[in-house]
Amino acid sequence: MTFRFALFDFDGVIADTETSNKVFLEKALAVFGVTLTNEERMSLVGTNDPHRIERFLSRANRTVTMEEYRAQRVVSGNTYENGDIAPMPGLISLLRDFRSKGIRTAVVSMTSLRLITIGLERMGMTDLFDTVIGGDMVTNHKPNPEPYQMAMERLGARPEECIVFEDSPVGISAGKAAGAFVVGYTGASIQQDTSEADCVLDCFSDFYSVISLDEPPAS
Repeated sequence: MTFRFALFDFDGVIADTETSNKVFLEKALAVFGVTLTNEERMSLVGTNDPHRIERFLSRANRTVTMEEYRAQRVVSGNTYENGDIAPMPGLISLLRDFRSKGIRTAVVSMTSLRLITIGLERMGMTDLFDTVIGGDMVTNHKPNPEPYQMAMERLGARPEECIVFEDSPVGISAGKAAGAFVVGYTGASIQQDTSEADCVLDCFSDFYSVISLDEPPAS
């Protein structure tokens, strides 16, 4: 296949943050006396849904506003600023190879732009992406295609020129709804359903053995 743009989810694709994210989130909820079941923990993977958090807070030992919860999240810390964070194996080499071929790149995440930017800076990856879309930049979150459509617009890309890397069902749905070819990445510590992806990849080092790439023209 030929493509000119590569768009990456952040959590579980660029960095293996999902387990750490759950720890920090549960730390904040515990302040209000809220504990999560295993099913509830898994329901948070790959999403950033404030309505779900509101439902959890309804079980708190007192009335808790979302503003108060968000303030506690700052106090409790987060993966991007305070946790261990590192790029997935083989990713940096692949990104550098893409860029040497004239392929432009983007991050498309439902985490806030500020935190994604901090995470990229801590990993020394800011110069490997042409644009970054955060969840606070869009009206509709994944599985809606709006985040990927915004990235495509910023890059000047047509959907058929794009390859998307996602690890979650909602992300895969968003990429496909935006018209891109979607790779389901399975190299994170939390395994999700990638059956709706166009192909599956478990390590970025194996990309060229999974996808035969015709080199696109330089931008």
